[in-house]
This record gives sequence, structure tokens and C-alpha cells, in this order.
Amino acid sequence: MGDDTLDFLRFKENHHQKSAVPQAVLDSDLHITWANKAFENLFHRQEGCTGEHIAGFAQLSGLDGRSLYHQLKDPSTGNSFTGNGESRFQHHPRLFTNVHIVPIYREPGADESVSGYCAYFHDATQSHKQSLRAIFLSLLEASRMKDNDTGRHIERVNRYSSLMAEYMYEDGTDLQVDRDFVENISFLAAMHDVGKIGVPDDILNKAGSLEDWEWEIMTTHTLNGAYILGAYPDPMAVEIARSHHERWDGSGYPYGLMEDMIPLSARIVTIADVYDALRSRRSYKDEMSHEQASGLILLGSRTQFDPDLVDIFRVLKDNFAEIYDELEDTNLPPSSRRR
Repeated sequence: MGDDTLDFLRFKENHHQKSAVPQAVLDSDLHITWANKAFENLFHRQEGCTGEHIAGFAQLSGLDGRSLYHQLKDPSTGNSFTGNGESRFQHHPRLFTNVHIVPIYREPGADESVSGYCAYFHDATQSHKQSLRAIFLSLLEASRMKDNDTGRHIERVNRYSSLMAEYMYEDGTDLQVDRDFVENISFLAAMHDVGKIGVPDDILNKAGSLEDWEWEIMTTHTLNGAYILGAYPDPMAVEIARSHHERWDGSGYPYGLMEDMIPLSARIVTIADVYDALRSRRSYKDEMSHEQASGLILLGSRTQFDPDLVDIFRVLKDNFAEIYDELEDTNLPPSSRRR
């Protein structure tokens, strides 16, 4: 029996399979020789993972497999790694972890040689999301106060967008729409107009129609939003802020993108935003009924909206009405909010 096998058996004896701490034993080339159930559950790998390289489970603090290998072979690092990991899955939300990889020595003493490693993972997903979203929610609240938006527009846009994305995920025809996509758009759709923080109040809240030069300034809220959300780690935030006023036929703004050039997330939010704007009272317009608003969405297929998404809206439009009724603005003054 070789030294590596003895090291493994020693380790396994001292670390019970049912430990709640996700952990794996790696050989000297960083391939997994053993992992406990907590590790397999964390990475949704019920079929096991023996023989796979640890780099395939998490992107570790920006290191690829080669860089991680060299760091762990470097005595100046203590043959160890401490950092953060990020993992993506098709059917589960993105996973953020705190990671520690430490050496397993053959024999303690003057000539300590590394026979393998033990990797410990801690699920940091919820704390990561909570701290990150708290920052961006403060931006969202600032934009709502500036925009005089006392209604529940952004809550409804989140719900509509989540509804459509969930339908697409269950349908499984677009591989872009994984579980992470659904979860992100359910939060980030609300951020679509955060760039209005940078639009002057007299333009943003003007009761009448805008002059051409005022409209030009108004359209910059898409670019403002993309700039503000540039620090958000998922590109969907920028995509939605920048492109939710693009149109399928290329006549939208800010760049006149057309068809699939427009990010899918923005195409979804466009339908959600327009439907809700049509249903809502504004200082310059009356509210529309569900039937009127739905009819305009359907008529906008291939001009303003992605025709495939309009087909999905056709299936879900009664659900849109239920969301609007559930979150309807009541006893509020007419909003002057502009799209």
C-alpha cells in the first residue's frame, strides 16, 4: 500500500463522512480522491466526483487550474490557498464559497513533502448576496425618490420579468435561461431605470410633452444606469439598464440595436415595463385596461418586441393581470414618471 493511500485512509478515519463541513481530499495533482456528502451536496453532485480536478468545481479567486497548482506547490505560501470561489450551474443558483486548501504531509519533520491536500468549503452565497443587494437597493431607493415614483411599478416589473423567465426555464428551449438567470432577473429588473438619478428634475417630472433637446437628455438615463450598475458582478444589470428601450426593429435607443443584438434580459424587461406603463396612470395619460394593454403588446410583435417573447406573453397575459391587481397602486396621486 502506497504512502498516498495510507495518508488518505488516515485522513478518512479522522474525518467522518457525515461531517457538516464540505471537504474533499486531493492528490498531489489536485484531483479529488475522496469527498464527503456535504461536499457533493454543496456542488449538486450526487453521482460522485472522484477523479475530477478541483478547478472544475469552483473558479477560485480568479485562478485557473495551473495557477492554483503553482501556488500550492510554492513553499512560501505554506503550500496552501485561502480565498473565494464561484460556481455556476444550469439548474441551481450561482454558488459563492469561502475556500481553504491545506497540505497533507507524508511525515512531519525537517523534510516535509506534500502527498496531497484537503479542501474545505463554506457556503457564503446568502451573505454575499445580502451585502451586495443591500448596496444596490439603496441606489434603487434613491432613484425612486428622485423620480417621484410612489407606486409599485418596480415591484410589478420584477414579478412580470420573473414570471416570463421562469416559464422559459421550465420550457428549456433557451439555454441562456438557467436557474441563475431566473433569480437574477427577479431582482435586477427593478433596477432598469436607476439611471434616472442623473436626469434633471425639471425634465424627469415635466407634466407636458418634452422638447426634442429634453428628450435627448431623457434618453441618457439608459447610459447613466449602465454606468451606475457597472460594479454589479453580473452583466445582466448593465444589459437591462442600457438596453430596455431598444426595439426589435432597431428603432429604439440608445444604440438602435435590433433583434438578437438586444440582450435577452433587456427584451424581457421591455415587455414587462411597457405593459405596466400602459396599465398605470401618468400625469400625461390615463391608465389602460388589461385588454387594451395586452392588445398593444401583441400588436408590437416584430416591431417593438421580440416575437418569441410576445408568444410567451400571450400565454401568460392573464398572470400579468393578476400581478397588477395584487400590487395595484391605491390611494396614490397620479405619477409623473416617464418611461
